[in-house]
Amino acid sequence: MKKVTQNQYGDTSVLKIIDCDKPRLTSKRQVLVKVQYSSLNAIDWKNRKGLFRIFSGWFSPRSQPGFDIVGSIVDKSDDVNDLEIGDKILSLLGTLKGGAFSQYVIINAGYAIKIDPSADETIFAGLPMAASTAWMALVSLGKIKQGDKVLINGGSSGVGHYAVQIAKYYGAEVTAVTSGKNEAFCRELGADNTVNYQNEKFTEKAEQYNIIFDVVSNSSFHAIKPILAPNGIYIDTNMSLSLIKDLLIHKQVKFVSVHPDRKVLQEIVQMAETGKLKTHIAKVYPINDVIEAHKEMEQSRTVGKIIMKIDW
Repeated sequence: MKKVTQNQYGDTSVLKIIDCDKPRLTSKRQVLVKVQYSSLNAIDWKNRKGLFRIFSGWFSPRSQPGFDIVGSIVDKSDDVNDLEIGDKILSLLGTLKGGAFSQYVIINAGYAIKIDPSADETIFAGLPMAASTAWMALVSLGKIKQGDKVLINGGSSGVGHYAVQIAKYYGAEVTAVTSGKNEAFCRELGADNTVNYQNEKFTEKAEQYNIIFDVVSNSSFHAIKPILAPNGIYIDTNMSLSLIKDLLIHKQVKFVSVHPDRKVLQEIVQMAETGKLKTHIAKVYPINDVIEAHKEMEQSRTVGKIIMKIDW
């Protein structure tokens, strides 16, 4: 089979497509999945460049490219009774594992969530990591509730465009920070208000928010404190020394660390299948064009999600 690998940190030239043996089931509660679609997340290019060495390995990466999976089960362990060969599933690989950019992957059956076999796979392919991040930030950490005022910094991004929709689903009043050209897009997603960061600093707003979700991680607790409600929560997506300090000192500061969670995956699949959570597809790349896809993603201007078609 073929897969995309990365054995060192660097520019896009470190990404290689190789031939290797098809994986085999080795323990209980496993399924072998033929991957059909995946997507790019910010962690993909940041991992590639070595920006998370403290977690991903100082000298060489522990994880491999790709974390989102939509595909079909082609084999399973004898003890897997809740899934069948041929089932179409969605899953998320751990951030220290990865490897979704492969023809076949083995996953724990507990994290294989069945999806409608007639569904558009590209819509679901963008969900696992980005929508899980948004859900965990707003629901698990932010304890979002109806009537909350929520500000999402990076409302048109992969995580951000899901966060806008999830916040509205829970009845919040949503303000999305984005570029001027993407304000209309954020309002179409459900944002009640938008802030064009090119003309205005959202940290100088006159009102206060119950939850500030810093998707693009270009602010700080010190900067947003004046617009955070007394019992509000500030949630960052990027671990740094300054954030570690704030986490130790301020109870209002949270860090969202996404990981495979069956309950969360089931929730976002249900929302997607009922039309409550939609994926905006920026572009679909064939997997052989993974380098071009990385270059586009690294510009940090993508609106919604870049989908990878595993078409070997």
